[in-house]
Parts: sequence; structure tokens; C-alpha cells
Amino acid sequence: MVTDQQVRLLMKLSKTEKTLSLAAAKAGMEEKTARKYRQLGRLPSEVKVGHTWRTREDPFAKVWDEVEEKLGNNRGLQAKTLFEDLQRRYQGRFADGQLRTLQRRVKVWRALEGPG
Repeated sequence: MVTDQQVRLLMKLSKTEKTLSLAAAKAGMEEKTARKYRQLGRLPSEVKVGHTWRTREDPFAKVWDEVEEKLGNNRGLQAKTLFEDLQRRYQGRFADGQLRTLQRRVKVWRALEGPG
């Protein structure tokens, strides 16, 4: 993976070096990669596009209203406590490995809708 620093160095070196392959070698990248970033005229951090799609169905979508209600009633409630309650009430539906997913969802909820 090429860094912004390497591309900046490439741009500087491409003005002083005789060939692009020499500038690319000094910047620590392949000539093809150097050609790509020279043509784009942008840094790797500007080119990178994050994905916006979900890779899996949300396991808490059907019970999220209940979770929100409990968080609204008791803002100090921890995600682990909520998760244990969900596991008790919906036996076999939530695996232990899904705790982190609920923790992330609760974190986002607190940031957007939780106390100031």
C-alpha cells in the first residue's frame, strides 16, 4: 500500500530525476503505481473510497426498538447487560460473538441520540 508521503516524494522526485522509474524506485513504489498517481494528481487518501453497504444483516434489527426503549429509560445501562437480557429472553437467537456488534450499535445511539 502506497502512502501519501511516498506520493509526495514521487511528485518531488519526478521533477528532478531523468525517468519516472528512477523516481518511483526512490519513492519506494512500482513504476506502474507511480504512473497511476502521477496521472491522477491526487494522494492515496484522497482516492480511497469507503464502502457504505452492509456485509451482513443486522442481528438486532428486530429487537432494536426494545433496546432503544431500555437505553432511553436508563442511560447508564451497559451494552453487555442489555445483551445478557436479550440472550435470556430470546434463547438461542444471539451468539456470544454478537456482543461487540451490540456495543457498536449502542455507542452510535449514544453519540446521536444519547445524553449531551
